[in-house]
Amino acid sequence: MSETSPTASAVVPALPSPSAQAERLIELGVHEIAGLSTAGLRAFAESAGASPGGAGALLAVHPDRAPASALAPLLRLDGRPGFVVTDMSDVDLFAPLDGIALPDAPLYLLPDIDRGDRMAGWSPVEALPALAARAAPRCCSPRASTGCCNCPPCWNATAAS
Repeated sequence: MSETSPTASAVVPALPSPSAQAERLIELGVHEIAGLSTAGLRAFAESAGASPGGAGALLAVHPDRAPASALAPLLRLDGRPGFVVTDMSDVDLFAPLDGIALPDAPLYLLPDIDRGDRMAGWSPVEALPALAARAAPRCCSPRASTGCCNCPPCWNATAAS
């Protein structure tokens, strides 16, 4: 695999609180795209921010509620809106890899986001094994070698079997 060092700073800024993220989504109108109320979005963000792992997590809207093609124009780079190129008309059909299920909820948190900077310049064939290994369920227990602690990642692994 190619070893690269990104030319941009490898320091990734911390994510805002889930409540601040919710306010930004509301400001952009994402709640309307997703068919969510502002009160519901704010309530979810407030309770998520108070939960273990809530600080530093990304507040996500299920793609069934807010497809990529509807969100792309809300992105900005140097003041210009994002877009989906015409030959990528299937962008809303993109899905997680087999074995990775999104939560069955309109909103959820994604903790421990990794942008994959260490894979800059890797081909998809090179990156896929690294991504799949990172996505594999991991038991959170230090006792994992002697038995599962019955944590949520283990529930998901059992359900997928």
